[in-house]
Order: sequence, then structure tokens, then C-alpha cells
Amino acid sequence: LPDYRRYTRNMSLQYFTPISGLIGGSLIGLSAATLLLFNGDILGASGLMSSFVVAPVKTLTDPSQQWKLSFLAAFALTTRIYITAIDPDALKDQRLGYGDSTVPIPSPLAFIIGGFLVGFGTKLGNGCTTGHGICGLARMSKRSLTAVLSFMATGLIAASACSVTCPGYPYLRSSYDSIVDNLPTDTTLTIGTVIASLAAGSAISGFLRKSPSANATKAEQDEYTNHRRKIIPSIFSAAFFAMGLVTSGMTISSKIYGFLNVKGISKGSWDPTLACVMGGGLLVSFVSYQLVKGFNVFKNDKALECPLSQKKDGGKFNVPTSNVIDRNLFIGEALFGLGWGIGGLCPGPAMFLAVAGYQNVLIRWWPSFYIGAFLAEKVKKIQGRN
Repeated sequence: LPDYRRYTRNMSLQYFTPISGLIGGSLIGLSAATLLLFNGDILGASGLMSSFVVAPVKTLTDPSQQWKLSFLAAFALTTRIYITAIDPDALKDQRLGYGDSTVPIPSPLAFIIGGFLVGFGTKLGNGCTTGHGICGLARMSKRSLTAVLSFMATGLIAASACSVTCPGYPYLRSSYDSIVDNLPTDTTLTIGTVIASLAAGSAISGFLRKSPSANATKAEQDEYTNHRRKIIPSIFSAAFFAMGLVTSGMTISSKIYGFLNVKGISKGSWDPTLACVMGGGLLVSFVSYQLVKGFNVFKNDKALECPLSQKKDGGKFNVPTSNVIDRNLFIGEALFGLGWGIGGLCPGPAMFLAVAGYQNVLIRWWPSFYIGAFLAEKVKKIQGRN
């Protein structure tokens, strides 16, 4: 048979979950749309999380960054409620439960390398699957299209090439018996709870921040009001994001590897669910951009010039407009893709799993991510001085 007929015959798509993928992706798109239309901000998981190490003082104390703390707190709370009260089995990988030997088990080293490459790459290239994928493609950014093609290509290569014949296989993959080493423990669950509590405490303290004095100018009062008005939309956006990730299955590694490992096409184990997630998210996000002046493809005389939650005096859309396709973009996103394919995680799902207490994500992936993001920021500063 010709190759395409042989592949079609072998593709059972038994792991394909298009409905949950589309629903989950649409929720992620709704999360991005909520931040855009109400706050004028972009949903970028890597940028949001890296800001805590690249500019920690500003992120934690600047009123303009308050929405990030509210977002993180609401995301953590939604995650814990979902896996505790709604569906305690939501993070169980059915393919592993069935003893599917085609599902790779990342080693501790893979989590470290993967986290570092994702952190370094997304900071150097300014975005990940949400920022460039869900948001950038929705506004038809050529820069984001280049980024997506770059990290998808290297992600596919890394996941597909890391097989038993790969020299690095013994170091990057573990045995089936090691799965238990990544499951939550009382200690990591406590750490996850502490992180969620700290985020909630910071968000509450920011919400209770004193209003400007009576001598403040109108511009200062409007700025204060606009910052506070971003809090509620960011909470809803975070809830939609967390729900979208878990509903779509993107928090389960076999769903990611099932797509990135194209060798599964000939073996009947390929899982195109990720494409449905991206499709659903892109569609909803694209519709939201049609409501924003300057980014709408279709004519809309009522397109927004100011975010819905903001006062017109001072309110604006903080949407990237750069069309620069440079070396940093190519290298950064290619490195991100490699890290994604090696460790099976991008920032959004890693946020969910960390709050859920997964050991390797919490104590290996995220510290490595932050080291990578920090070093990438240093590289960019050096480049800026030359």
C-alpha cells in the first residue's frame, strides 16, 4: 500500500478526544478573550510566570502588575478545587493505567533540561503556546506564526527522536515503575498549598491598597481605578484557563507526547487532540480581536478603543505590535520546542501540575524554568548594550 494508505489503516485514533479538546481549547480562548477585552492584556503564561524572577519587586509591588497576582491566586484556587472536589481523577493518565508502553516517562533530568530550555527559550523569544499560539496567531501576527512554526518543528523532532535508539534515551526517559516518583506527596501538596496561599495573600494585600490621597491628580486617581478594575476580569480569566487546561487533557503528558511523537501515526497511537485544543482556542481568541480597533480583520464600526473595564482616560490595549522576526525569535522558540518535546510541559500545564503537587514539576521543572528565564533576560540586556 502507498504510505498514506498504510498510515490511515494503522491510525486507530483510540486516544483522540476531540470534543473535550475543543471545549477545553475554547475555555483557554475565552480566558485570553477576557483578559484582552476587559483588561487590554495578553494571556501569556510564560511571560506572567517569568516576571516573578525577572522583575520580582515590580511584579509584587507595582499596582499595574496587581492583576498578575490575582490571576495566579485564582488559577491556584481553581486548580485545587477542581482536583479535590470536582474530579479527583482528572490528572490520571489512562494510557499509563492501561500499561501502554508507548507513553514515554520523562526522567528527573528531562524535567530539569526541559524546564531550563522552556524558560530560556520563551523569555528569549517572548512567548509560548498561549502568547504566540492562542493570542498571536489570532491577531494574524507574522512574528507569532514564525514562533509557532519554530517551536512546533523542534517539539516534534525532540519528542519523535527521543526513542530507544536515541543516545540520550537512558538519561531522558525512565522506566514505568518510576511513575510513582512524580506523584504528589504530603510535602509537595503542602508546598503547592503554600504557593497558592502566598499568591492569594499578595493579591488581597494589593486589593486593600490605600487609594490615592485627596491631593492626587485626576490622572493618578484614574490610574488607581483602572488597576483595581483589572482584578475581577483576571480572576475569571484564570478560572477559565485552569478549567480549559484540565478539560482539554493538556495536563496529561501522554496527550502532549501523543501529538508531538509523529512516529505514533504509523503505530496507531498518534493523538491529534492538541490540534483541537489550539483550534478551539484560536477561534474564540480570533473573535475577540474582531472587537478591538486596529486588530479586526472584518469591518466593525463599534470596535473597542478602550478595554471594557477601564476608564477611557488612561485605559489602553497592551497588545504587542512588533513585526520583527530576528535571531532571538528563531533560537528562543526553537529551544522552547526542544524543552517541550523533552519534558512534555509548557508553562500553562506546568502551573496546574505544580499547584497539584507533582514532584518533578514542582521541585525540578519550575526552578530550572526560572534559571533559564533569568539567564535569557541577562542575555537580552547584554545584547541591548552592544
